[in-house]
Amino acid sequence: MAIQTLKERTGRFLGWHHTEVVAHGVTSDTLAIPPLMAGQRIYVKVIAASNSASVEFTLSSDATVAAGTAVWETWASGVAVGSKSAILLGPVTGVRCTTATTASVNTTFDVVVG
Repeated sequence: MAIQTLKERTGRFLGWHHTEVVAHGVTSDTLAIPPLMAGQRIYVKVIAASNSASVEFTLSSDATVAAGTAVWETWASGVAVGSKSAILLGPVTGVRCTTATTASVNTTFDVVVG
């Protein structure tokens, strides 16, 4: 299993950013979340035009994520059709996006830590 890392944001706010287009019927690679500084939050947005998608997060250790044996939970916002965003409260070690197989459209998956 591949693990992606966030790109550091520059400019007005310190933090990281990731954006990705996820094909229908696919689970994205795990996006590793770095340790957060006090006050930082994880903002996640899914844009699933006519498809459905959801975000999963894990609290598993980095080693467990790397081994592909992490335990994944679905975000509290549930399945998204259209645009849906949420703030993940609390520290997580990874996030990923899962998309439905019912429509042949791609889903945009955005994550900002800041």
